[in-house]
Amino acid sequence: MAKTMKEILLGMIRMYSIMPVLAVGMYSIFSIIIGTAPSWWWWATVSGYVCIMMLGVSAGYHRLLSHRAFQVRPWTKSLLLWFAALSCQGSPIFWTTIHRGYHHRYTDQSKDPHSPQQGFWHSYILWMFKIRTGDHNTKSVVDILKDPICVFFHRYYNQIIWISHICIAAISVELWLYAVILPAFITINSFALTNTLTHLPHLGYKNHATNNHGVNISWLFPIVLGEAWHNNHHADAKNPCLGKRWWEVDPTYWLIRLIRTD
Repeated sequence: MAKTMKEILLGMIRMYSIMPVLAVGMYSIFSIIIGTAPSWWWWATVSGYVCIMMLGVSAGYHRLLSHRAFQVRPWTKSLLLWFAALSCQGSPIFWTTIHRGYHHRYTDQSKDPHSPQQGFWHSYILWMFKIRTGDHNTKSVVDILKDPICVFFHRYYNQIIWISHICIAAISVELWLYAVILPAFITINSFALTNTLTHLPHLGYKNHATNNHGVNISWLFPIVLGEAWHNNHHADAKNPCLGKRWWEVDPTYWLIRLIRTD
């Protein structure tokens, strides 16, 4: 187990793969603005967003792994984790450790890695580059450490990213740019906005009394979808549906209903 824990901690620094996605993502946006993108870029980006953001990170990393809010078949879990890996936000063990073990346990306190109480830009992106090997305890994710699928995606996280991106780009650079890179770029910024804005209490409202600053922000919905109902989530983290009122729509939950087995 000691060796496994060491491997886990060594892998937690792998967030630096995020920078190429941000850089190339900016290029893809620029190409759309100047009109050199193919006419089908929009459906490719929407499809990629559904897979990478909604299924991969929001459903897979967030609700399935971090909160054990629903169950899926092994092959479905593998597909969700592959989608999430394409976003370059870190391995499933890294992501779950940060979210479950620190963000929810110490919300808006000094041990919350990405609280805006430590500054807007810290919360938005800089926290990712302040992480050092051994900084975070993995006791909160013992179940994930015993999951062979999660361990595989953690151990070979870098290889999965590079092989996947290279293979897709080899098929079509334009497909890679608009169906993978741009959705990954949007996903990274969507969760950065969620981490930052939904913990600034003056920007939203609360349905539930909680001991943190998390709020629901209606106007953020077009960008982050169901993740905008953040106060609801902190009040009932194990619920896979984040919307509570009729206008609090959660499209990710619609997809979860199609794939869950519990």
